[in-house]
Amino acid sequence: MRKRILYLFLVFGLLLPAASDMQGRAAAYTVVEQKDATVYITKSGEKYHKAGCRYLSKSQIKTTKKEAVKNGYGACKVCKP
Repeated sequence: MRKRILYLFLVFGLLLPAASDMQGRAAAYTVVEQKDATVYITKSGEKYHKAGCRYLSKSQIKTTKKEAVKNGYGACKVCKP
């Protein structure tokens, strides 16, 4: 019985730190991925959009989310890019 308990502590002691590190890496990757996401702006608008948003007019200009934010554009509240 003691060997089983010791084994469980050993296994969980080794797996938990590895699992939390993997989650940290996934979260960091997601943040980078979101900044580099492709979004669309228009000539006259002040928002950036996902492809297919109903508020995109014919003047769709492809850019990255990072560039759109840098240039003062805000996120569309409908498509939530």
